[in-house]
Amino acid sequence: MRWSVMLKLGFCALLVGCLIAGCSADSRRVSGRPFQLSRYSEAPTASIVALGRRLFFEADLSGSGRTACASCHSPEFAYSDPRPVSISDDGRPGLRHAPSLINVALRPRLMWDGRFGSLEEQVFGPFESGEMGIGIDGAAARLSRDPGYRREFVAAFGQPPYPDGIVQAVAAFERTLVIGSSRFDRFVLARDRHALSPLELLGYDVFTTRGRCVSCHAIFAPGVTAFPLLSDFGFRNLGVGFDPNGFRDQGRAAVTFTDADYGAFRTPSLRNVAATGAYMHDGSLRSLEEVVAFYDAGGRPNPNQNPILRPLDLTDRERDGLVSFLRSLTDLER
Repeated sequence: MRWSVMLKLGFCALLVGCLIAGCSADSRRVSGRPFQLSRYSEAPTASIVALGRRLFFEADLSGSGRTACASCHSPEFAYSDPRPVSISDDGRPGLRHAPSLINVALRPRLMWDGRFGSLEEQVFGPFESGEMGIGIDGAAARLSRDPGYRREFVAAFGQPPYPDGIVQAVAAFERTLVIGSSRFDRFVLARDRHALSPLELLGYDVFTTRGRCVSCHAIFAPGVTAFPLLSDFGFRNLGVGFDPNGFRDQGRAAVTFTDADYGAFRTPSLRNVAATGAYMHDGSLRSLEEVVAFYDAGGRPNPNQNPILRPLDLTDRERDGLVSFLRSLTDLER
């Protein structure tokens, strides 16, 4: 069944209401720090969210008329991309894998290098970078020729299609992608120990103890104590993408211009991780088994590697348990 049909908001309904209707245009607290929203984020109406959903799947927002936001953030893969790296509208492969947008409204910084501080910036980014093959002004002009879109924009914003409206609507839709109904949620929030199998419980023990996974993938992000996100959203160098000639992708250093951030990337949330492969910022690991093996080996040594990584020497059963535990983080029945 498709993710778009199966999304269950469950206990997150109150959280969604806050994100959609209660966010001010100034700031709110996420992960213990001010999270600046752009001026476009004033409490969206249902018509804005509905328009944003349509735009998210609209290929006419691209130069070729074949690429939509959903092309790289597919509902069938928890709004991520099953390809190792995403492909621009002109067919050029990028350097990075498109991560899941599930619960994206709860992240303090966006993109693997953290260069965006709001969903509005993130929505605008692919138009500015050329990934969509058309500028946002051109996309708005194209939508203006469609009577249906003219009616929807007038109903939502009081005017025909325009760039700021595209940005606001798509960001409003993305803020609704909040779910939290995995078996792990029942285990942690409802304290239902029977929600996890014995092998998954072993994996949880490895995850929280000698595997030291929680050092980066904290159950609760700082400042978000009622909703397990399984990331502290820090930036770390794991050695992914390193070769003797250095890194092909500078990572966080391209934003901070700091040598210490060279090759560092955002720690992703592990929610729905079984559905969001390929893994790592470059999609170089294709399965959860490969991911566990990578960390078990201590990552890939390089001059900037985070000191938290070191060989774990897990047993076969511990590795199997860890993979099984990661699969329990899936919100929906597959």
